[in-house]
Amino acid sequence: MKLKMKFKYQIIVFFMFIFYIFYTLITNFTFQISKIIEYKKEIDYLNQSIKSTEKEITKMKNNQNKNYDLEKLARERLNMVKPDEIVYIDIKKR
Repeated sequence: MKLKMKFKYQIIVFFMFIFYIFYTLITNFTFQISKIIEYKKEIDYLNQSIKSTEKEITKMKNNQNKNYDLEKLARERLNMVKPDEIVYIDIKKR
């Protein structure tokens, strides 16, 4: 009788272990799939960003007022200033 009881507990522990292994495999698999989907979305966003930047570059190359556009771009996007230029920042705009 004791032998049967001991064997019964071993089977229960064994099945719990098997269940744990399957559970971890399934959860890790779903986590990896969600990460793959997230990375694909990020890749799509970056590809769109690259395409828009390439369009902007070709537009700037074909434009007549190259110096003005480059200066405007440098001032607005990169916050660049000319040497010995004083910059005033309007606090109310922020």
